[in-house]
Amino acid sequence: MKRTIIAMSVACGLASSPVMADHLKESLSGMLKKKEETPSLVNLNGIDLDGKAKPLKPKSRSSKAVVATVNGEKIRKKEADTYLSKRTNGKIKDFDLLPKKQRLSLIKELALPKIIAKKAQKAFSSEEKDALIARAWMQNAMAKAKVPEAQIKAAYERIKAQAKAKSALAQLPPLEKIKERIKMQIAEQQLIGQLMRGVEVKVDSTSKDIAGYAGMIPIYVEDVNKALARMTKGKMTWATLSPKDRLGVLNMIAPSKLITLSAKNALTKEQKDAVLANVWMQKKLSEIDVSEKELKARYAKLKTILKKSKSKKKLPEFSKIEPSLKMEIAREKLVKSLTKDAKITLK
Repeated sequence: MKRTIIAMSVACGLASSPVMADHLKESLSGMLKKKEETPSLVNLNGIDLDGKAKPLKPKSRSSKAVVATVNGEKIRKKEADTYLSKRTNGKIKDFDLLPKKQRLSLIKELALPKIIAKKAQKAFSSEEKDALIARAWMQNAMAKAKVPEAQIKAAYERIKAQAKAKSALAQLPPLEKIKERIKMQIAEQQLIGQLMRGVEVKVDSTSKDIAGYAGMIPIYVEDVNKALARMTKGKMTWATLSPKDRLGVLNMIAPSKLITLSAKNALTKEQKDAVLANVWMQKKLSEIDVSEKELKARYAKLKTILKKSKSKKKLPEFSKIEPSLKMEIAREKLVKSLTKDAKITLK
């Protein structure tokens, strides 16, 4: 589960998106000249890794050496070497062999997830962080759940019967259209059932601050009042509830407390940072303006590149790839802004 969450975040463009590192990719692509099948030569500004070494070969430092600082945070050569190797599919493994321009570009790309993570940490409140991390963990757990086809069909038949009773059968979509949604709902119910198994929910009438407990987890009056404010639009509070209603409300809140605790225990700090950074980045991307002129220019550039490559592939119509182009340009703008503001120094 942990690996899946990391993969999910990276896929969303946090760490190694080709778009986010476009200028570095272009630089490295010139250094990694490939033949049709297998690469045989890697040129690094005069350094032929497969041929005879040039007399002036850059000196390689110790893996523990500090190769750069980002906002005062040290980046050691081992980390840079590892990232470079991944970035070039193992073709270049020594950071010190790169020209200065490429080293700076690589450090900017390597530092980007850390920069975004710090921005996200400051942007969200403690409560928001818990909610986002819990939601990510829950979604990942539900996506991995195995729900039998028969169970999905049985659930659909129950929904169908309810729709028929309300004379709303015509409005019910076919099973195939809502199949995944039904699966997620069943998976959610199953997961909550597992978390709640053996957990006693009880009211605490002796405390002013604690409303009750879900097992050993305290549920605070403040949390209950916030939930009631959302559910009843401010009409009810913990103080106005009857003893029976109090227990009912605690039973409604208890699953979220157990999910939050499970997420905190299951995920590493790196994974939690990745979740928050991803949400923060998506929010920022949605706020960036991309003009029609920029989109058309990018599309024209792609057409030129495709034409020069003499590829038989056809570029999709502008309207079909406009959303992806917009996201691409927005990412580039965000990355440029973040790395521009960061204090990055090569050593």
